[in-house]
Amino acid sequence: MPTYKLTYFDARAKAEPARYMFELAGLEYEDTRVTRDEWKAMKATTGLGQLPVLEVDGIELPQSGAIERYIGRKHGFYPSDAWECAQIDVVTETVNDFQSFISKVFRAENDEAKAEVIKSFLAEESAKRFSRLEKLLTKNKEGKGWFVGDKISLADIRVFSMLNDNLPPLTGVEVGCLDLKDHPHLAAFMDRFKTEEKISKWIKKRPVTKF
Repeated sequence: MPTYKLTYFDARAKAEPARYMFELAGLEYEDTRVTRDEWKAMKATTGLGQLPVLEVDGIELPQSGAIERYIGRKHGFYPSDAWECAQIDVVTETVNDFQSFISKVFRAENDEAKAEVIKSFLAEESAKRFSRLEKLLTKNKEGKGWFVGDKISLADIRVFSMLNDNLPPLTGVEVGCLDLKDHPHLAAFMDRFKTEEKISKWIKKRPVTKF
C-alpha cells in the first residue's frame, strides 16, 4: 500500500474531497496543513507552486482534480467503465460551475461589493444551479440513491463537499446548513451522505475551519 501525504492550508475547500475519499476507503494518510507563512517558504519547491499537493510514496501530484481522480481510480470512487466515468464528469463539471461565484466573492474589492455578489447569486443563480444538480441526481434511481451507479462515487463527494462545506460560509450560513428546502431530492441526498458512518465520524473529528 502506498504512503499518502496531502498538503493544503488549514481549510476544507479544494482538499476536502480527497480527505473524504481517504476516510471512506479507510486509508491512512498524512493530513498536512500549512500556514500562509509556511507556504511562502515552500511554494517555489512544491508541485506547480500551488496547493493542494498529494505525495504518493514521496512523488508529488499537483492539481486538485488530478488528485481526486487518482484517488478515485485507485480506491473505487471513479470507475473503469468509460460511460460511467463520463456521467461522473458531468456531475463534477456541474459542481465546477459554482466556481465563478466563489471567485467573485474572493475577488470583491470590499465588503459592500462582496455582499452584492452574494445577494445576486442567491437571488438569480443558486436555485438554477441546485436544480441542475437535482436533475442529474434524479436520473439515477429517481434520486433515491447516489448520482451515478449503486455506490458513492467522486460525483457524490464533489457535490457534498461543495454544498456542505464550501457554499454555506460564503453565503452567510453555518457549514452543513445550506437551504435546500425547494430541492427535496438534493436535500435527501445530503442527509444520506453525511450520515454515512465514516463521513459522520470525519465531520465530527476534523479541524474546525472557516472555509
